[in-house]
Amino acid sequence: MKELSHRALNFLKKTERKNELCIDRKLIEKHLSVYPVKNPSEILRFNENFSGVTIEGVTMSIFTSKQIKEHKGVNTYYWDDEVLFAIGDDIYLSESGKVAFRDCGCESYDFFFYSDSFEVLIEHQAFWEEFRYYKYLPALAYEITCDIHMISEYFSDYEEIEEYSDSYHYLWKNSLNLVHARLFPEGWSIYIDSLSENARHELISSLKSENLIP
Repeated sequence: MKELSHRALNFLKKTERKNELCIDRKLIEKHLSVYPVKNPSEILRFNENFSGVTIEGVTMSIFTSKQIKEHKGVNTYYWDDEVLFAIGDDIYLSESGKVAFRDCGCESYDFFFYSDSFEVLIEHQAFWEEFRYYKYLPALAYEITCDIHMISEYFSDYEEIEEYSDSYHYLWKNSLNLVHARLFPEGWSIYIDSLSENARHELISSLKSENLIP
């Protein structure tokens, strides 16, 4: 598991946390025995490190002390061979520690995994709090028409934000452009934020000429 960056740790220090939602580990461990979870370690770790953290007005938690005391279960979901627990509005934590969202825009309400861990979600929040000025222009999105490693090679002269990156994300930036690659169920897409219309236009033209985006 990645250690949180200084940026993320500072973000958490400024973030409200409702400590009453951080429940004794032994109580959670006993309660989890009634759920079909193969290994409870990631659920226990989330409870200890992040339960009660408030992000964008949403308090993250799976269980409450009252619910544990009254032996009331919570709804679980099964997706991609994993049990999912709701931790916020349409945000879920899998038994392996991945963060998932629910696609409420489609009739099936399918889930899709967003990040390898809750730590990565924290890193994303912390990064955008510090670098929101890259949102000077509206982001432009493109599907990637090549292997993601070719995109990574193309941006080798940019700074890669390693703490932001995992199996579902890459992020590169220079002084003018910020490029975020994200994996969706249907494949990779990139989002380009920029401080300069000209710089963004040149980047997009170059990516198209290299047949990396349509």
